[in-house]
Amino acid sequence: MDRSTWLIIAGSALALFIVFKISLITYRRRKYPEPHYDWESIDTNQIHFPEGFIWGAATAAHQIEGNQKNNWTDFEIERGLERSGVACDHWSRWREDFELLSELGVSSYRFSIEWSRLEPVPGEWDDGVVKVYSDMVDDLLSRGIRPMPTLHHFSHPSWWEEKGGFSKKENLGEFVNYCERVFDSLSDRVETWCTINEPTVFSAMGYTLGQFPPGRRSIFLTLRVMRNMMRGHAMVYRSLKKKKGDCVLGIAKNVTLFDPANRWSPIDWPVARLLEWLWNGAWRRGIKTGRMLGSRIPDAKGSLDFVGLNYYTHFITGLFMPTSTEELSFAKREHEIATEFGYPMYAEGLRRAIEFVSELGVPIEITENGVADSEDSLRPEHLRRHIWVISEAIKDGLDIRSYHHWSLMDNFEWAEGYEMRFGLYSVNFETQERKLRHSGEIYRGIVASNGLTGHS
Repeated sequence: MDRSTWLIIAGSALALFIVFKISLITYRRRKYPEPHYDWESIDTNQIHFPEGFIWGAATAAHQIEGNQKNNWTDFEIERGLERSGVACDHWSRWREDFELLSELGVSSYRFSIEWSRLEPVPGEWDDGVVKVYSDMVDDLLSRGIRPMPTLHHFSHPSWWEEKGGFSKKENLGEFVNYCERVFDSLSDRVETWCTINEPTVFSAMGYTLGQFPPGRRSIFLTLRVMRNMMRGHAMVYRSLKKKKGDCVLGIAKNVTLFDPANRWSPIDWPVARLLEWLWNGAWRRGIKTGRMLGSRIPDAKGSLDFVGLNYYTHFITGLFMPTSTEELSFAKREHEIATEFGYPMYAEGLRRAIEFVSELGVPIEITENGVADSEDSLRPEHLRRHIWVISEAIKDGLDIRSYHHWSLMDNFEWAEGYEMRFGLYSVNFETQERKLRHSGEIYRGIVASNGLTGHS
């Protein structure tokens, strides 16, 4: 063939490639939309929920109880991080803090059980600690508040961490045994349980970015931990269902959305889709099929009576994926509002997250949603927008049973220490004084009216 023929072939191939890429990008833009609402035109003060909708608040043991000795306190010392210390002194003040729940008028409280308190030494069970958690349950029930314990919320005993924690499959039996012991003590009064909080966050932050204990940076270990956390959840689910078939078991899954920085970029799209799959898709596939990241986990299939949804934001990403916290930054669209954490407020994404987990075919409980806002200047609008989104999703037939605001009060925010303030109640960490914020007053009004009717 002569030179002109080759040029024609090359030109045709290039043209076909360009047409293919444009078609692929167009398909992706339609299949994975990134809606942005005109909030100025939406009346978020006219919201109504069905009778029986559950309003709640959420906390986690390490973040509020204080005076812990676990994998997190060890990590704080090792990395020179701000110490959690006494935190909110909740272990001593829980009765007073439960009064705050009653003041809000909520009917559900999601909290976590601290394994390291119950079993500080392998095989040694502290019955006094069991009694405290039992008293907490009784007190909540006396107030008409549903207890929703989480069995693992980022923290566990130091001795279990030293053995490798979730990085070793052979350790899962000890985790299951702990869960069974708690269940045996409380299941006569507690119906609804979360097994594990945000397994993908725990895996990525602890084993890819190194910001959570054990501070490792290995993709290989990250994937292994993700699989083992799914195995651990499935083992706990099957075991507890055998003990009491009518108990209600779920998992609290953080759904972070990943959107390409440039929605016409042929490079940004594959990165966004890969991250979306690793963060969300692989986990959902594990629940739906019993297969996850190349491994068979048959007990995981159908191992949910409900799915707990934790939603905060979307992540705008491009070619270079962060591999450390130093590289981690939060981009935002020009019109989006940045939160104190850095990520944008993107309430529209909550609807996308709801639709994502709805494919599991089980009821949805919003187990976390909130914003870091020390001045309480953004939280009122954050509440209105996200609750409006939930209301619209329910109108469209999606099965959402509850909303738990994160969090009840300011607390120790993991690697960020005490800087980030998520509470409906502010906490003065020197005096331990709790004070209801204006956003808390708004939420109390929402709970009382089962919706928003003109609260400002």
